[in-house]
Amino acid sequence: MGKSSALAGIIGLVLLIFGIIDYFIASGFRFFVFVNLAAGVFALVLWATTSSRESLGASLGSRTTRYGANAVLYTLAFIALLVGINYLANKHDHRFDTTQEKVFSLSSQSINVVKNLKKPLKLYGFFQGGQDQKAKDLYEAYAYASPKVSYEMVDPDKHPELAERYKVSVMGTTRVQYGDQPSDGTNVTELSEENLTNAIIKVTKGGRKVVDFVDGDGEADPDDAKSATGFNAFKQALEGEGYTVNKLFLASQPEVPADANLIVVAGPTREIPPHVIDALTAYLKRGGHLMVMLRPAMPGTPDPEAGLIAMLGGWGLKVGDDVIVDQVLRLFAGPALGLDPVVNTYGTHPITNGFNRRTVFPMTRSVGLQTPLKAGLSGTELAKTSDTSWAETDLVGIFQKQKASFDPGKDQKGPIPVADAVDADLKTLGFGKEGQTARLVVFGSTEFADNQYFNEFFNRDFAINSADWLVGEENAISIRPRTLHSSSFRLTVDQFSLVFALSVLMLPELLLILGIAVWWERRV
Repeated sequence: MGKSSALAGIIGLVLLIFGIIDYFIASGFRFFVFVNLAAGVFALVLWATTSSRESLGASLGSRTTRYGANAVLYTLAFIALLVGINYLANKHDHRFDTTQEKVFSLSSQSINVVKNLKKPLKLYGFFQGGQDQKAKDLYEAYAYASPKVSYEMVDPDKHPELAERYKVSVMGTTRVQYGDQPSDGTNVTELSEENLTNAIIKVTKGGRKVVDFVDGDGEADPDDAKSATGFNAFKQALEGEGYTVNKLFLASQPEVPADANLIVVAGPTREIPPHVIDALTAYLKRGGHLMVMLRPAMPGTPDPEAGLIAMLGGWGLKVGDDVIVDQVLRLFAGPALGLDPVVNTYGTHPITNGFNRRTVFPMTRSVGLQTPLKAGLSGTELAKTSDTSWAETDLVGIFQKQKASFDPGKDQKGPIPVADAVDADLKTLGFGKEGQTARLVVFGSTEFADNQYFNEFFNRDFAINSADWLVGEENAISIRPRTLHSSSFRLTVDQFSLVFALSVLMLPELLLILGIAVWWERRV
């Protein structure tokens, strides 16, 4: 009887320890706490009423009891270690995101934006009852990324003065306040990382830079949001980054406007008039920034981009009269020819710094650099297709016969450059003053940035990074927020307590009790 009562005492102690742990960590599942405490007290009372002082002393002096006491001490020490680790983790917070697409982390762009803040920034979330877990988690991520960011959840019914001060009229609005002046802020009604980061960029940038899309010769339309070939997705992304986007009809103007920070020529389908070419050249010679997107020439017709390509040749660029072909693998169909090569090889340049993501360049012609580049020009081949690709020069075979094969005597084997950046020292070239420069980025594909492909892979980041570099906004170059849907779910306090008790406490507790019982039976 004495041996059994001693075993009951040890098991009672284990039950009490696990009941106390659950009470302080996850007390939402009260039933587990109650059962452990009640059973533990009962077992200890049983041990105390059936054990004599002599048997107690004998038990304390026995070797098996000492081993048992050591086991209990080790268990208590382990629990104390866990408590200490949790305490240090709370004092020194660090987040780990093990998901493949980092769905629980801010993008590098968002982190760069908040790390470069000059003044404190506060996020006010106006929600019913001042509660919204999704918004709070997002705010906390920004606050974690920068000590200059703080947030406050606001119930507009209890604090109407804040809603009035910041002109908040829609529930679910986030006020992005930069500094103390109410004018230095903006409201976001559709909460997402992309919208929030764009709002922070808007309030922190001193002035808006102007991007003009050349219009009038069949170029892609930045106002076209309906067709796959429109450029409205690109326009909206630029506006989200704080740019002002306009269309520019150069045929009726003597020169490029003085306030233009960037000119975009996106795939003209008709020959550009010489006057427009001259205006673009003059713009570069006075320190302009030009982004050009080309299209492969169609067989049997004059190339409408011939004049533009000749102008680019004067700035060190070499455009091929070809179209890039790459092999693709189709399920159950084997290898086939593709005209939308995927790119994952990039040159060393601020645009591609840390950029290791895939992009796709549909219907692209080759765009390389002249060798050697003349004095005053420096260039980088930004993107290259795979080594299974080639630059096909038989355009009739591609577009009329839908056939292509690599001809070593005529075609160039991959990797093939399809995007280039050029930096021009105008003083060395004889056009400008000391330190004055012009910048160009040329893509062999126009479809690369149209509505259909702009958000494919990481085309958006490549295009916007190019615009940022062209206008001198290197600090904004990064990977932007992605639109992802994670397979996460949230637990209530009671649900968490139940899961914690059953998975973290009950199983180890049962194993420990079983182990003690087996050890106790075999101790002699």
